[in-house]
Amino acid sequence: MRDVVRECLCVAQREGVTVPGDVWEAVQRIARTMPTQFSSTAQDLSRGKRSEIDHLNGYILHRGEALGIATPVNRVLHALVKLLEGHSVPVASPSR
Repeated sequence: MRDVVRECLCVAQREGVTVPGDVWEAVQRIARTMPTQFSSTAQDLSRGKRSEIDHLNGYILHRGEALGIATPVNRVLHALVKLLEGHSVPVASPSR
């Protein structure tokens, strides 16, 4: 997750976007306060629906390419979700 956040922040910075606050702390707070929740992408996959992955990690992937920024972790997440889309995927409960 740290690498995903780092890649997103690198793309944002190069685009001139300032993300206020401690982003990593915000990510950790979400995990602490909602440990049993599933992401919308996980929910879509479990329902066999197309996800919003193109608009999330896919966006970072494509903007990174355009800006010359490597985004290998976002690329892997995007590719894995694209492979799973359209298949019924049981979603395991999140680990604590």
